[in-house]
Amino acid sequence: MNYQQQEQMIKEGFPDLHTVILGDVMVDEYVTGKVTRISPEAPIPVFHYGSSQRIAGGASNVAHNVAKLGSSVSIMGVVGEDAAGQWLREHLQKAHVDTSGLLSEKCRPTTVKRRFATKSQQLLRVDMEDASPVSDAAAEKWLDLLEQKASRIQAVILSDYKKGVLASPDFIKEVLRICESHQIITAIDSKSPHIEAFAGAGFVKPNNLELEQAVGMKITDEASLDAAGKCYLQRSQAKALLVTRGAKGISVFEQGKERRDYPSNAAQVYDVTGAGDTVISTVTLCIACGMPLEEAAVLGNAAAEVVISKVGTVAVSATELLKKVKENR
Repeated sequence: MNYQQQEQMIKEGFPDLHTVILGDVMVDEYVTGKVTRISPEAPIPVFHYGSSQRIAGGASNVAHNVAKLGSSVSIMGVVGEDAAGQWLREHLQKAHVDTSGLLSEKCRPTTVKRRFATKSQQLLRVDMEDASPVSDAAAEKWLDLLEQKASRIQAVILSDYKKGVLASPDFIKEVLRICESHQIITAIDSKSPHIEAFAGAGFVKPNNLELEQAVGMKITDEASLDAAGKCYLQRSQAKALLVTRGAKGISVFEQGKERRDYPSNAAQVYDVTGAGDTVISTVTLCIACGMPLEEAAVLGNAAAEVVISKVGTVAVSATELLKKVKENR
């Protein structure tokens, strides 16, 4: 595709899609302040509170990315009946995300990652979560919703942060079965070692560390990356594998093909947080519009370059993506 075709696809194709994000939603909270002295009570810094900010994280960041790129999107996940859960629901609705599949569980807190930081460095992260598997009732509700909406869905993204929504391999298999029967494109971003459940998925997107952990191989050079990627494909039986490698860009594996690498053009890397969410969002929408995987990976890389040049969890807009694509020509 030339630039004009890419521009048309992003401006006209993305809005025609409906994408479902199923996975572990969470809230990323950033508390910033100053440290000017050490406490006399213990050898710890005294943190003077300045301000705090909440951002949609995890699967909800994927949904935010998809919405900001212009696609219609629904979220399926679980929150607690608490202030963080209420904030997340309202925040996603304001971002034009359908939250009818966002279920509340009374005894389960909304996953919150609270980071305390000064301008120069992060001091502490406090996680509030219950990572136990979700109830069978919740899983059945999501499967019913998928079946009901299947005729209007073009893509489903599974976003697994090991917080309980996608803990069951059988549940993942059933989601993929429904999608295959309705010719819905599927993409998976998972930290799970149960990769055999991904058979038939359109593509899976681990980062370097997640790839290592899934196949039990240490990646130290190009040869070990090749071996790990091929092992992952063979065991998972997914159609393709996209490995996000931070500042090194993306490596693509497909059954019966040699690995292809797409280096990053980012001039400055400030923060890779959320880059994987941006990549899977962009690549999925591109494939759903009929773009070949190789070209979709290039656009996914361009989107990631925008994100890693900023600090914190951010979503890339269609305008920012087009600008970066034009710069990279």
